[in-house]
Amino acid sequence: MNDLETLSQKLLQTRKYRALHLPPETIRDLIEQESRRYSDPRAIEASVRKKLHQLTALYLGDPDYEAALQEVRQLTTRNELEAFARRMLTCHTSTRERLPNLANFYTKLFAIAGTPQRILDLACGLNPFALPMLDLPPDIDYQAYDIHLPRVNLLNAFFKQCGFSAAHAEQRDILVDPPTQSAEVAFFFKEAHRMEQRQKGSNRRLWEALRVEYLLVSLPGSDIGKTHDMHERMRHLVDQTVQGYAWQIEEVECGDELVFCIHKGLQE
Repeated sequence: MNDLETLSQKLLQTRKYRALHLPPETIRDLIEQESRRYSDPRAIEASVRKKLHQLTALYLGDPDYEAALQEVRQLTTRNELEAFARRMLTCHTSTRERLPNLANFYTKLFAIAGTPQRILDLACGLNPFALPMLDLPPDIDYQAYDIHLPRVNLLNAFFKQCGFSAAHAEQRDILVDPPTQSAEVAFFFKEAHRMEQRQKGSNRRLWEALRVEYLLVSLPGSDIGKTHDMHERMRHLVDQTVQGYAWQIEEVECGDELVFCIHKGLQE
């Protein structure tokens, strides 16, 4: 076993990340990336750990997945499931901040992109718990992707209890393995800035690979502490990412969130 594979196994077995059941390909991708920057194994490990911290964003909040999984399997009524969903949305900073404006948020986005038949929710986090509040049909084709396996398992149990027959969550690192199916809309909420920290230029490669009519990219208007305005920084990130493409972009602001509605045009 070479040094990089040894480091991969070491990190996968670290208590902090073992509970997340992270995809091995995510760890290997980070190690390979950082090994091109550093020759010292200690520097490689330190940099990978820093990027993993940013990537998993445990500091932004999470529910007790095992307890939530047991609970959701006991819920039957629409009111019970919606109350559960709202509670899940309060567990993470990004979805908690969106919750007071949830109906208005999606109304604005669907007014631009239209009501989709298939949605890809990329690096979804807890966002799919908003699905019962979106006034979409129960057979909506909703594909969610996240690297956190306990989260994926909870989402699939939730979809089943809600009766969303064509909704599915999958553990996948979308940077290593972007989705290939086509869709009218892809959500990419409050992740692009963290993806760029993981690997500069990664957003451009991902956005180009997606076969979607509309890519809806949301970014925070301020930092977590609400002390620094980030509007121009986020606009610059998007401008740099789409430079050279003839994609049309419409910007929507809702609460403290900027959404860039990028019309790519579906490519078959």
